[in-house]
Amino acid sequence: MEKTQIDDINAQILKLRTALPIWGVEANDLVELARNAERAAATVDERTMQRMRGLIETTTGWHNTLLYWEEQDAAPALSADFRVLRGSLDAMRKEVAEAAASFEM
Repeated sequence: MEKTQIDDINAQILKLRTALPIWGVEANDLVELARNAERAAATVDERTMQRMRGLIETTTGWHNTLLYWEEQDAAPALSADFRVLRGSLDAMRKEVAEAAASFEM
């Protein structure tokens, strides 16, 4: 990988690391809403469904980007960073997908 490409990737990773905790809170909120709606046998409003779709799309996009970067010729430490971040995103995506299934998305 070229130095400019690595610098750009490092800048993107910094943005991703900043966003992950925010997305984690969002995922937890959606999972809790799903559990509450299931217990109350309530319907979910469209705004909540939009939040869910947005989070799924965003995390899937980042997952695919990390996967692409992993396939490039990166240094082992950078590749390890990609795998760790992708593992975090995968766990979050799984939680959101389970909540989405309970919302019958």
